[in-house]
Amino acid sequence: MLLAGLITLVLAVVAGQSAYDDGLARIERDAAARATVVGTLLDDAASARTEPATRARVSYVDPAGRPQIGEITVTGRLPAGTPVRVEVDGDGRVGAERPSRGDAVLSAVAAASGIVVIGWLLLVLAWFGILKAITARNEKAWEREWRLIEPQWSGRNRRL
Repeated sequence: MLLAGLITLVLAVVAGQSAYDDGLARIERDAAARATVVGTLLDDAASARTEPATRARVSYVDPAGRPQIGEITVTGRLPAGTPVRVEVDGDGRVGAERPSRGDAVLSAVAAASGIVVIGWLLLVLAWFGILKAITARNEKAWEREWRLIEPQWSGRNRRL
């Protein structure tokens, strides 16, 4: 059981490291696929003094040459028709968050935690199964021995 527990922990570490490496690779792929294009605001963007930014629709052409409409966060007072720089992801979408190292760490922790929880749950279930089997075996052995000992102990087996 101890060896199975250690193997579970090793598997959790390997899975966590693999998930972290995949997350870092995803960050690199996303950074390579991102591009900055010039778009045109479709709505007036007038953020109030209490609001540092507002959302506005923008029209742009993605790196593949397809016309797109998206929504971006704009600071300040900009009228419709103002050209703005827009960062798009590999699919030409605007507003998609960049994956971060925190995302990679979170996926690594989730993978490792999942394996630890499932592994330990299986170990606990196996422990209770083994405990039940051993208890049943011991009870049968006790009954078998009692059948041999009880007549002598109670005196029913004495010859007169």
